[in-house]
Amino acid sequence: MEGLALLLLYLAIPSLLYSAIQQILSWRKKPESEAKFPGPKQYPIVGRIHDLPRFSLWLKFQEWAHEHGPIYQTRAVDQTFIIISDEKIAEELLVKRGHIYSGRPQIRSLIDHKIKPNYSALMDRHDMWKYQRKWAHAAMAEAYKYHFYGHVEMEIKRYLGLLLLDPARFLDYTREYCGRVMSRLAWDDATQGRMNGESADTTLHCMSVSGPITNTVAPLWHLPAFINPWYNFEVKREAEQKAWWLNNLRVAKHRFHEGTLPNDTWAWRYFDQLVREGNPSLEQDEEQEVFASCMMGFVNLVGVVTISGPLKFFLMAMGLHPEWQKKAQEEIDRVCGDRMPTMKDFADLPTVRACLKETVRWRSGVPLGVPHQAEQDDEYRGVKIKKGTIILACEWTLNRIPEKYPDGDNYRPERWLEAGWPTYQEPLSRYPNFREGHGMHSFGWGRRTCLGQNIVDDETFVFGASVLWGFNIAQKTCPRTGKPIPIDTQATNSHVILEPNSYQMAFKPRSDERAKQILEEYHSVLGKLKL
Repeated sequence: MEGLALLLLYLAIPSLLYSAIQQILSWRKKPESEAKFPGPKQYPIVGRIHDLPRFSLWLKFQEWAHEHGPIYQTRAVDQTFIIISDEKIAEELLVKRGHIYSGRPQIRSLIDHKIKPNYSALMDRHDMWKYQRKWAHAAMAEAYKYHFYGHVEMEIKRYLGLLLLDPARFLDYTREYCGRVMSRLAWDDATQGRMNGESADTTLHCMSVSGPITNTVAPLWHLPAFINPWYNFEVKREAEQKAWWLNNLRVAKHRFHEGTLPNDTWAWRYFDQLVREGNPSLEQDEEQEVFASCMMGFVNLVGVVTISGPLKFFLMAMGLHPEWQKKAQEEIDRVCGDRMPTMKDFADLPTVRACLKETVRWRSGVPLGVPHQAEQDDEYRGVKIKKGTIILACEWTLNRIPEKYPDGDNYRPERWLEAGWPTYQEPLSRYPNFREGHGMHSFGWGRRTCLGQNIVDDETFVFGASVLWGFNIAQKTCPRTGKPIPIDTQATNSHVILEPNSYQMAFKPRSDERAKQILEEYHSVLGKLKL
């Protein structure tokens, strides 16, 4: 193994030397007096790549923010990064100057993602991106009018039943719940929910700093294919994912012709649009089919990972903070009594919403923020920012600014419920939520803002209220010592979009009557859901 590592290093040396020469030439051209943002000491050639952790990188960025201020810069070989930990600065650059800072950097271990149709959120801003984003926005907005056609409430009944029957697998069921909702909305095939979650997780691994080493040591990506395991893995993974999405599109197209595809799916919406545009036969070449299948497939995929992580952290938070679990349950019992909560109870359950909102602040699903790239040269505060510079609004640090989030390291849902906290907003029948108000930077900035606020709002609310209605959640106890099994709340997969590492939790029905009702509701949907 050591010999292989040395071989790979030596093979990468030509690319490293090329980067070094470029760096040296840039020093010769650059006036010594050129203004710079503050930042950590930079070393020749490597910048600071040598001591950047591949896991929990956001903690290092927070450490540097405390030392160097709300905007600083660093470098990894020949790539410059500007790190922001102030909302006003982020708004100035990423929103008000969104025409400059809305590009996406190349993720080395994803092939041509800036120009291909696979992942709209990772494309540059060209016509393909504009069409996909506009289409996805309209489809999501239409579905939200009908609160996603009741699929969220249907799937939560299945989830609660599985949680009652096999609570040890709660983490698997949580991701599958998210995958099933999205797969039903996209293709009318909830059975693909588990595969949807697994595909999303593998894709995130390949695009993350904590994933393939080629994402941090980019020269290794250029090794010849016959000795390049990272390139070969990605070629296979991408081909399998695209084939899966394309098959889903073709099956849905066949069902559309038969008249068996429900009109509350995004696939139906797309085919109906083709018909209205004068293509009743739905004839398309393979390139057009791939484009459409990727457009829907990516919406499907991203809807899993952006929601399953926060839900897993929410269950963790409830087990670790029984006082807030109890407050939320008392509110649910007062409003709902013996019936299971639905979206109709949204306005009357602010404590549930506060616990969910605080979860996303306390353990952000995207702690680094999603990177933006400067699409042209610019200047800010007297510092020249060159085209290609990567801008990161570090969500972990933004969520801990003392003036806005006092006691930011601790889980404090009252910050959303009690007057006097900087994040408190009225009326509580409306706030807090994931569609508007404070903390919306969790969904990104400007022209690259995530389009999924509405489904996050619905899916997390129904999940949180329903689980707390049905179950008491507690840390699992060690059978030998009788003490609670510790949970590391910062142990995650360290992907671009996080899920916590596996942890143990105990779920107990709140009463025999609730358990009976959960089973009855579970059996009532079995005939309606594809399992």
